[in-house]
Amino acid sequence: MKKKIEATYGKTLKALMITVNPIKKKIMKTHCIVHKFINIQAIEILKNQGYSDVHSFYKSHIKELNNGVTWADQDFKSSNHFYHHFKGTGLYGFSNALTEFQKYYKSALKFVEAGDIRQAMFYFGAACHLVQDATVPQHVNNKLLKNHRNFELWIISKLMSDYSFPIFNEIIKQDKVEDYIKNNAVFANKTYISYANVKSKEEKYNKISVLIVQRAQKTTAGLMLNFYNEIKK
Repeated sequence: MKKKIEATYGKTLKALMITVNPIKKKIMKTHCIVHKFINIQAIEILKNQGYSDVHSFYKSHIKELNNGVTWADQDFKSSNHFYHHFKGTGLYGFSNALTEFQKYYKSALKFVEAGDIRQAMFYFGAACHLVQDATVPQHVNNKLLKNHRNFELWIISKLMSDYSFPIFNEIIKQDKVEDYIKNNAVFANKTYISYANVKSKEEKYNKISVLIVQRAQKTTAGLMLNFYNEIKK
């Protein structure tokens, strides 16, 4: 009964979202600039770490990769991009980031098997989006949702003002791809707690953003290695 009520709630909320969807699409390109930036940085990390073949592969498919990373947020699919760091659940009435990640990752592998590498990279880009979202505190702790958009806009404003989040040439690679979501969620929550008492919003956002963007870059690079190794077996 509880699941039925939750599903009904989700459907009702989705119907309301349709009315504002055109507005969100207008800001989508700006919003996803962060994800595109992280993809490019991750590919650079691969090059700097000596993975020249892997770097060349992803660089040649950056368009499809970034198309997928943008698509992942369209039509309010972002409502499914939450994953509680402890409970492992999404927003009430919706799917969660881990479930959606697994779906996109499996779709990418299926398209590789079918010989459609461009479509495979599209869905892999969507999977990367979720790994990156899992580094954001507001995506892993529902209590922080009220500050979600303000924090995202702050990071975007930094990128648009030519601020460059530094590349740390480290790759975080997981044995199980699902652990990118799970471990990033734990990291995101711990990072927020570490700076929760900082009174200055500018200082707090700066400290948190540097750490989570670096984490997103490192884990995206790791996921890229996982995927490349799997399709090149």
